[in-house]
Amino acid sequence: MKFQSIILLVGSLLSLAITPAYGKWIWNKETGWMESPTTEISTLEQRYRYALSLLVEQKYTVAIKEFELIIRDAGDSEYAEVSQINIGRAYYLNNDFKRALKAYEKVLEKYPGTKRTVEILKREYQVGVTQMETDEQAAISVFERIIEKHPLGPIAPDAQVKIADCYFKLELYEEALDAYEKFLENYPKSEWVPYVQYQIPLSKVYHEKQQERNYGLLISAREGFEEFLVSHPHDIHAEDAKKMIQEIRIIEAEREYNIGEFYLRQKKPASAAMYFGYVTADFPDTVWAERANEKIEFLRIIEAIK
Repeated sequence: MKFQSIILLVGSLLSLAITPAYGKWIWNKETGWMESPTTEISTLEQRYRYALSLLVEQKYTVAIKEFELIIRDAGDSEYAEVSQINIGRAYYLNNDFKRALKAYEKVLEKYPGTKRTVEILKREYQVGVTQMETDEQAAISVFERIIEKHPLGPIAPDAQVKIADCYFKLELYEEALDAYEKFLENYPKSEWVPYVQYQIPLSKVYHEKQQERNYGLLISAREGFEEFLVSHPHDIHAEDAKKMIQEIRIIEAEREYNIGEFYLRQKKPASAAMYFGYVTADFPDTVWAERANEKIEFLRIIEAIK
């Protein structure tokens, strides 16, 4: 009996040595709850789960090495492709965006036509969105590459909008306008359409501010906001559009009023009265309409006009 007990004990120890033990539980929104292995790992699945646990524990450098070993030793397995994707994830989470993009691109090159193409493009898109915070030009390059690879893919409209947003953030409003308009041309049924239809006149307003009173841009912007409100009266940007229209109307009214003042200085009361009349008729809800009325009344008092 004593001899049998010794054999059973030895067998149990051998069994523990062969079967991997698992340590603390860790959680990640993509993997859910999982245990991290703490002893010898004998199967490919266990190796992959171990590498994944390192990624979840934010041990990015070690995780990358583990994923690379899986690719090296089991390049034809189902774990090789996802390991390459996770290498990209590790670099991204470690804020090494260039290497992250290279890792994702390597998946598309090594596995052309992969069913994970959309997933990879979404991850590249996320890299671009993150880069927008510090390096808009680099982000533009990412978004352009996504569109170049899959111009009709589900991520392409989002990427085109972000290109325009990057230019807008850089205060390159002319380039932003071109990019927004290109979006409407290529993706007219996208859910981004209301947003873009608001951003186009807004870009014109900011572009006009960089110039010496380009009234043509302002008028075009006002018309754009008005069209936006007709199409999307309950959109989240509707109130902002109304405010922008009012601001532009005040600028337009001031311009017409100043032209009237110019003709007064030129001793041409009839022409002056005509422009003051435009202000009162077209912009009655502005302060300039009140002033224009006063000027018209003054000209009548002095019998400069009838």
